[in-house]
Amino acid sequence: MKHTFEKIKLDQEKKTREKKKKRAWRTFGGFLLLIHAAGSGYAFYNAYRLGMLPGKLLFMLAGLLLIVFFINYLLFFAGSKPGGARIFRRFIAIVLALSIGAGCFYSGNIIKEINSTVDQITATDKESVAATMNVYVVTKDRAVSLSDCKNYTFGVVGGNDGAASFAAVSKVKSELGSDIKDKAFDSISLVADELINKGNIGAAIIDQNYVEILKETDRFSDFEDKAKKIATISITPEELNRAASSDPYKTGPVDKPVDLEPATGKVNKIDIEPFIVYISGSDTRDKMFQVSRSDVNILMVVNPQTKQILLLNTPRDYYIPNPRSSYGTKDKLTHLGIYGVDCSITGLETLYGCDINYYVQINFTGTETLIDDIGGVTIDNPQGFSARGYTFPSGEITLNGPQAVVYARERYAFTTGDNMRGQNQMRLITAIIKKLTSPSAEYIIKYKAILTDLQGFLVTNMESDEIDALVKMQLNDLASWNVKSYAVTGTGGSDVTYSMPGQNLYVTYPDQSSVNRGAALVDKVLTGGTLTDEDVG
Repeated sequence: MKHTFEKIKLDQEKKTREKKKKRAWRTFGGFLLLIHAAGSGYAFYNAYRLGMLPGKLLFMLAGLLLIVFFINYLLFFAGSKPGGARIFRRFIAIVLALSIGAGCFYSGNIIKEINSTVDQITATDKESVAATMNVYVVTKDRAVSLSDCKNYTFGVVGGNDGAASFAAVSKVKSELGSDIKDKAFDSISLVADELINKGNIGAAIIDQNYVEILKETDRFSDFEDKAKKIATISITPEELNRAASSDPYKTGPVDKPVDLEPATGKVNKIDIEPFIVYISGSDTRDKMFQVSRSDVNILMVVNPQTKQILLLNTPRDYYIPNPRSSYGTKDKLTHLGIYGVDCSITGLETLYGCDINYYVQINFTGTETLIDDIGGVTIDNPQGFSARGYTFPSGEITLNGPQAVVYARERYAFTTGDNMRGQNQMRLITAIIKKLTSPSAEYIIKYKAILTDLQGFLVTNMESDEIDALVKMQLNDLASWNVKSYAVTGTGGSDVTYSMPGQNLYVTYPDQSSVNRGAALVDKVLTGGTLTDEDVG
């Protein structure tokens, strides 16, 4: 009898231990499943908020996450018979719960960062610098900083540029802690002449955009050899506005600048309605995007319904009215960019009689980065040439980032100059579009890295939800696009410009028949037509 009671007691103790183990395992397993579920929910929530995935992909993702969770639940709790199989099953369940949970939290964070990065490159108020003014002295001058120039006479540009000059002079006075001598002139060329040739001023304050324009002239093509920069002064929009209200430099042209309104009007449904994007290539490698000359001026006309894209190139030297001028004074298209993207857009809208809905501005560094991130691009090069240490044979060639930038910038190797450069730029853009819209998940995986690398080198006024809608549209149908390109033409000449009064610069006089044809192509895409090689040939 005694042995029977002892056996019953031992059995009860064993059952108690088994129950404790079972409760402990359920608590432990439930905790790990909670991590699994939380990670899956976090990833799905951020994928849903991203707004780029079509409904069918979201449904598939939700289904996959639920199936994996159910399988792991069974691995944790189905079957109670002790043994090696149960130990192995539970080991797999633990590994799966931890890996899925951690992986989903990691993926969710990546998706969340993509949302944040898109918000940073979609831009309304991106330009924190309204003007960048450089201070120059002659190369042989011993001055190396502003403090060495306290007794110098500073030459500035008055008239239309007086406000920026006055804002810069005010900041120089503040930095030096004293007043300075300053003298205003009618144009930047006069300031350069007074500094370099006549020596009547000791220093010159010049907008850095005008330095590039100065170098386009025969007289000052070597400006940066004869003058050295000793300081850079950044002017904010607020400082510029304050200076404009009390600008003392009234000399210069009486062509009062026109205050331009925002030039773009967005569409209601970007994944359905046709729209036009102005692609502006900035001649700069600075990470902070500022107003500058636009060396690439391409209109990308997109019809989401017909999957038709037209790339319309306008040469940088096209001689068109500058919308900034109250007199309609003409200027080189590239110079319109120094007055802001709205000036360039308004000029092109007037030229082609169309409404531009969006803009994308990218500089050389951004182009290099994008092309390297997508693994290079392949194009069919119609004419072989060499430039800046690279050789580009005719036929199919593959370019990395640095090669692509050289390819897109070169014009001196061609008899048609800027016309061929514009066509090569469109070939490059076409190759990028085709690669990014190819039916491959590779670029979706790289999407965050691409956007992160482009921060500071690319600016657009598209809203983040509009970018989301375009990505979702492409993922939904994985359609191929019919991309055609056309470049307007003209004849070279020499003329005065709004941005450089008193100086003749090289310009391209528009060929009106090619402009009319370009406008007709834009209209055909917008109204649902499909372009053929004959249309653009």
